[in-house]
Amino acid sequence: MQNVKNQPKKACLVSLGCKVNKYEIDCMANILKNAGWQVTLKHEPADLFVVNTCAVTNEGEKKSRQYIAKLSKLNPNAKIIVCGCASENNPEQFKKPNVISIIGNEGKENILDLINNPRVEHFEFTNSFNHKTINPIKSQTRAYIKVQDGCNNFCSYCLIPYIRGRSRSRELSSVLAEAEELAKFNAELVVTGIDLSSYKIDGKLALGELIYSMRNLPCRVRLGSLEVNVITDDFMHFLTRTPNFCPQFHLSLQSGSNATLKRMNRHYTTTEYLNKVELIRKYYPYANITTDVIVGFVGETDAEFEETKQTCKLANFGAMHIFPYSKREGTMACKLTEKIPSGVIVKNRIKELNEVKEQSAIKFYKQLEGLTFNMLVEEQEENYFVGFTENYVKVYVSETLTENQIVKVKLIKPYKSGMLAEVIKEA
Repeated sequence: MQNVKNQPKKACLVSLGCKVNKYEIDCMANILKNAGWQVTLKHEPADLFVVNTCAVTNEGEKKSRQYIAKLSKLNPNAKIIVCGCASENNPEQFKKPNVISIIGNEGKENILDLINNPRVEHFEFTNSFNHKTINPIKSQTRAYIKVQDGCNNFCSYCLIPYIRGRSRSRELSSVLAEAEELAKFNAELVVTGIDLSSYKIDGKLALGELIYSMRNLPCRVRLGSLEVNVITDDFMHFLTRTPNFCPQFHLSLQSGSNATLKRMNRHYTTTEYLNKVELIRKYYPYANITTDVIVGFVGETDAEFEETKQTCKLANFGAMHIFPYSKREGTMACKLTEKIPSGVIVKNRIKELNEVKEQSAIKFYKQLEGLTFNMLVEEQEENYFVGFTENYVKVYVSETLTENQIVKVKLIKPYKSGMLAEVIKEA
């Protein structure tokens, strides 16, 4: 019987918020694992907790604080390290007796040092992409790869440029080296960044070239969130020449009203946005276009909200992430003099937009009935095996399947949050 004293210490790592945070926590997990730690990404008792926090909204920061309180109860004697956007924005809120280190968004590669040499201070932002925090812990189905960090957009509601620094891109050779390694263990690779659309090679915008360079990987390749400016004919040509590319486009809208978009400092009109949606569907008729919408932004009138509803109907999104405006101290939106809609008004508007969301999803799913796609099998849910098609439609199949395999399926009809399907047997 193994001596308990010789067992490795256990670390539990938690990621909140975006896919970039998930990639970073997976990288820290790998550093700990390689140093002999027993690592879990599940919320369970451990000797060390590491929390990569989110600050995109007030609710994100609140959730970050709540998680640290929950983890403390799992093991009151555990050490806790806090990092990420919320701790970059306000480290004071995380000062608790068992929180030994609080850093921000830089220095996460120093996780081992932070355990033995606690610090409560930020590492300085660099002018180039940090190549030290790479190589995430191996997963079985879908891996993330971070190719860009920071943002130069300065949307009036957003803190991210202040707490992630300026946009900086990872060298192509470094991306490809890690992508080739990840492709050995994962059926799908998600390319992500804080402002992925601003990815550059040799100082020039080059996200299309990056994806095209992954065309020979033995796995599917999917894009993270995109901005309107990146959708061009040249970009789409690169994608259509990449056979393993997955045609799902998360294209940030935020508002469907030109007046609101201007106050948000978003640099496009609703017409330009819808033209980009049309361009995507010119190349990929069954592309799943998803989006984010902020409801109740400063000065949003009833008429402006109606414009947003109409824009969303015209776009026919496969899915929408709808959330209320969150006032963030330090942003330009705090200086706007227009009124913020009341909580009751915002709640009613979200309810209305959720109806548009449901109708749009059903309309999108209905046009897929009878079509064939490739499903990546991920897990079992009740009596179904569940996974996602290349255009990111959740699929429910009653036949017995093996996780992490890709099977050809025929979509039958909408079901729950996706579609029922049947496996097409190979002749």
